[in-house]
Amino acid sequence: MQPKVKATNLSYKINEKKLFQNISFELMAGKAIHIQGDNGSGKTTLLKIICGLTNQVKGEIEKKLDKQICFLGHKNALKQYLTVEENLSLLNIINHPDLKQHLIEFGLDKSLDINLSSLSFGQQKKIALLRVFLNDSDLILLDEPCVGLDTQSQNYLCRFLNDELEHRKSILFSSHISLDINSEKLNLSDQV
Repeated sequence: MQPKVKATNLSYKINEKKLFQNISFELMAGKAIHIQGDNGSGKTTLLKIICGLTNQVKGEIEKKLDKQICFLGHKNALKQYLTVEENLSLLNIINHPDLKQHLIEFGLDKSLDINLSSLSFGQQKKIALLRVFLNDSDLILLDEPCVGLDTQSQNYLCRFLNDELEHRKSILFSSHISLDINSEKLNLSDQV
């Protein structure tokens, strides 16, 4: 069985400062890796390399995916001046049959006509996470997915991600918060 993602001796530096070097790992279907490390160790950069948004300085990244990648960065990438419903339309998930269930779980089912800028940071994070809950991908990449979430929402996200692993999806995530997700650990602070 081939890995969904295989990294071989990945290195990255900004100017002459090395963030990480010689990172190697394999991510198989149904598995997760929790990327850990100090601030500035390159967690976000590694996710962007895997996504294809940034190029490594050295090493190789191979992806064997049948579907697209679902990526949620630490910024929510939502339009503050639009309503919740308009943002969901832009994300192309407004007509998804499971949307209402997640809106109810997050307590946002009565908020569709509210401008995003009127919601708290945590509520905005929940709206951004809907693209993860309604994804159709083999690989989920998450950069600090629980920042701003209350404990109940963190638990809901962890249950969902563990279910995704059961459905043979692969997950890479960074988090300073210890999450109850069945995952291996990759600490970038040890890789300089």
